[in-house]
Amino acid sequence: MTNTEKPSRIGENNVNCEFQPMYSDVVKDNFYLTATRSGLETNGIATFQRSLPSQFDLRHLKKNESLRILLERKLGKSRIMAYKFKSGKFNYTAYRISDKQFYHLADKGNKVDLIYPLPVTARLSSPFNPSRVNPVSGKISPHNGIDYSMPMNTKVVSVINGKITRAEYNNTMGYFVEVTGNAGIKTRYLHLNKILIKNGAQVSRGTAIALSGNSGRSSGPHLHYELVVNNTPVNSLAFRASAPTDNKLEQHAFAHARAYEQYLD
Repeated sequence: MTNTEKPSRIGENNVNCEFQPMYSDVVKDNFYLTATRSGLETNGIATFQRSLPSQFDLRHLKKNESLRILLERKLGKSRIMAYKFKSGKFNYTAYRISDKQFYHLADKGNKVDLIYPLPVTARLSSPFNPSRVNPVSGKISPHNGIDYSMPMNTKVVSVINGKITRAEYNNTMGYFVEVTGNAGIKTRYLHLNKILIKNGAQVSRGTAIALSGNSGRSSGPHLHYELVVNNTPVNSLAFRASAPTDNKLEQHAFAHARAYEQYLD
């Protein structure tokens, strides 16, 4: 455990703010062992677990994964105030905004990463290419997304917070899901084997929405991921969107980020 020995002002919405001891802890293998050692209560552990994308196993972090948690100790009890999780190129930082909720923010620079978070069993098999020759038909056909080869029934997660606006079958796209978020952003997930969510449902970034497959016009098991901005397909590997500033929850989280960021670096 690394104790920062720095007090941090918390409860900025309270009249009587106090300086509470804040300290960070680096999880090297099993989060639950670290949580027990740090004195976290069961409900606090559950709140943290729900906030992190579901594809990660907190019982055994992989070699390319790291988790740094910021804790507050008060009245003999500890709770997580913020955390930073890294898995390869995937970075996920979230800040506590209430007793039962964390809020995810983009990394420094106030930019939202809309790249699909690949599981270890997946690889990029076909890039974004508006003039690609379709491997099935042999004709020039724009490839408006990115294909990720992965085993059948791999869990597919939403890249954005939003609403399920399509969850259906199409002869070309197979079973597919469309998630519509803010600022004209949509994400689509094609050639699925099974849809796990209903049309109209609200989802958060990291929510499991389907199982990957080989349905529709497909040459093998994979996920076709599309990012659409203002009704125009874009390359998700090259696109970075500015985070919205009119979201009250996001403004609240940014206020916490300024206070806690020093402990997560």
